[in-house]
Amino acid sequence: MEEWRAPLLKLAMHDGTAAFLVLRLLPPRTWWQLRALSVEWRQLLDDHAGSCTDRSTRSQVLGEMQRGCFGLVKLLVEAAGPLKTANEEVDFAGCVYRAVHHGSIGPLQQLLRPLAVESFARQAFAVAVIREALVQAAVAGDAATCRAVLQQHGPNSAAALSRRLGTDDALRALKAASDWHLMSPDDVSDLRRQAVDEVLKTVF
Repeated sequence: MEEWRAPLLKLAMHDGTAAFLVLRLLPPRTWWQLRALSVEWRQLLDDHAGSCTDRSTRSQVLGEMQRGCFGLVKLLVEAAGPLKTANEEVDFAGCVYRAVHHGSIGPLQQLLRPLAVESFARQAFAVAVIREALVQAAVAGDAATCRAVLQQHGPNSAAALSRRLGTDDALRALKAASDWHLMSPDDVSDLRRQAVDEVLKTVF
């Protein structure tokens, strides 16, 4: 077992403050790995309904269905900035792309939100990550994730003007999805491709 996992497995799940103080010392990629350890860790980190509700029989028996979530990801993301080194940028970008890959909209929104603020990261880095997230979601045929990216950084979002996506970015994502479909026509169904097209065309 990796050294950082042993003490974390024994950490009291009810102590949100202790968890935050420990986790803020770890790189962002670790937060995602912890989400996969158990339902308790996912509840501790997430603050959106999809991850906060454990529908397993065991949890129902233990009466945990109504337990709230701490939502530490939001606090951890804020504490991670500003991103000052190349390693910090690469680590943070990897978390964004992993959230896109898994279609985890709640964590993705938490990760994208600070990129809308000029003081959190370099503009060139922030815009590149946001654009790539939209392209990856489009290629995967994930309309919900495309919508989440545009909600945070679309033309009508609250993001700084220099960090909003526009028509050119939507066209780039549409072209990437089309090119991928030509190479791998069976990867994404026509229905999912159509849903992505509809979301991206709202930017026009």
